[in-house]
Amino acid sequence: MLPAKTRRIIEGPRRVSLEAYFQSEEKALHKHEYHNGIIRPVAGATFNHNRLAQKAANLIDIFIEENNFDYIVNNSDTKIRIEQYDKVVYPDAVVICEKPEFFQNRKDTIINPLLVVEVLSKSTEAIDRTTKYEMYRTLPSFKEYVLIHQDRKHVSVYTKQPDATWIIRDYDNDEATAVLYALHQCPLSLKRLYRGLDM
Repeated sequence: MLPAKTRRIIEGPRRVSLEAYFQSEEKALHKHEYHNGIIRPVAGATFNHNRLAQKAANLIDIFIEENNFDYIVNNSDTKIRIEQYDKVVYPDAVVICEKPEFFQNRKDTIINPLLVVEVLSKSTEAIDRTTKYEMYRTLPSFKEYVLIHQDRKHVSVYTKQPDATWIIRDYDNDEATAVLYALHQCPLSLKRLYRGLDM
């Protein structure tokens, strides 16, 4: 009989139920995502990554508060359930319209993001631009996707159109202001977003 370690390598990662994942995550010291039965740790973030995620959420929240819009901005502790792909993921920031719809009445996992912010790294950029983008698009509430580079001043905004097609707009350097059309044309100044970071 093969040793347990060898069997695990041959058989691959052990699959767990979604309920087992949630129970495990409640006790975990670090974040994990759920991918069709496989639990994967969320990689630690750099200083720039954390700062950009927080700053983007703050700038969006200020705009919402100043205009008294019925949106909620939350940080990377909010999980999103993507039923079609059997996933539970952590966005870097999320905007919800009016009020959150919780998955199975859980208070930590939503199913109705309007806008998702992801800060790109070299290891996640390809997945964020393709696989994760496709997964988010299966959620009926999802209307805008904001990708922020952490090694240069560049923001990409993917916006859903009335005919269900998507338009991508790219913004570069201090002079640019990204526009979030799903949030009443919320301006996201790259100068303000990247202020204080060494690029």
